[in-house]
Amino acid sequence: MEKGNTRAQIIGQVFVYILAGIVFILIIAYGYRAITYFIERQEQVVLIDFRTDLESAVEGVKRDYGTVRKVQLKLPSKYQGVCFLDPLTCANETPELVLSYQTIEAPWAQEACSVKSANVFLIPRTLDLSLPDIQVDNGYVCIPNLNGITVRLEGTGRKAKASQWQ
Repeated sequence: MEKGNTRAQIIGQVFVYILAGIVFILIIAYGYRAITYFIERQEQVVLIDFRTDLESAVEGVKRDYGTVRKVQLKLPSKYQGVCFLDPLTCANETPELVLSYQTIEAPWAQEACSVKSANVFLIPRTLDLSLPDIQVDNGYVCIPNLNGITVRLEGTGRKAKASQWQ
C-alpha cells in the first residue's frame, strides 16, 4: 500500500513544478511587456518635451532683435539629428545631416517643406514640426544628436534665426 502513495506523491510534485514553471513564465512575460510599454511612453514624453521646448524658445526669442539664446534640447539616442529648413526657401539643395561616421540625405524634408506641411524634421523621420517663425541661413541646417542637440536662436524682430551652436 505504501508503494501507491509514493507514486501519487511523485505525480503531485511534478504537477507542482509544472505549475510553478508556468507561473514563472507568465510573470517574466508580463514584466517584459510592462517594461517595453514604459520605455515607449518615456520616448513619447521626451518627444513632446522636445516639441514644446523648441516652440517656446522660438516664441520667446523671435521678437527680441539681436537676442541670442543657446537652447539645449533632449532627444532619445535612436535619433541621429534634427534638420531645420527655412519655410520660405525650403533649401536650394538636398538637406544633409553630417555625422562622424556617415552623411544622411533628407530629400523628403525638402519635399515636405515645399508643400508647407513642416519645416523641422527628426532623423529618422518620426516627428515633423511646422514652425513658420524660423529663419535659416543657406536654406537649412542639420544638427547631430550628441546627447541632445544645441541650437543657437537669434531674434530678428519677426522670426528666430536657427543655427548650430558652435
